[in-house]
Amino acid sequence: MYKTFTQNDLIRFLYNEMTSEESILLREAFLNDSDLCDTYYELKSSMNLLDSEPLLLTSSNFSLANIKSYARGFSSKPSKYIYRIDLVLN
Repeated sequence: MYKTFTQNDLIRFLYNEMTSEESILLREAFLNDSDLCDTYYELKSSMNLLDSEPLLLTSSNFSLANIKSYARGFSSKPSKYIYRIDLVLN
């Protein structure tokens, strides 16, 4: 019986999360299915690229301005005391 492997199966194989039986079946499928093999190499190269270089993500000034504006809406305002309970009135 021929099992169809998905990208999820390939990712499980890359991270050694498959059982030994599944790994054997997948290795046999690599010999018979060039598309599966190509997909595996694409995923492996993507995985290596993600692991090799740290991602430097920065927010745009527009995004930062939006976040600050949103946060200002929640800034603390003078509160009134009712029965010694501090209530923040918006």
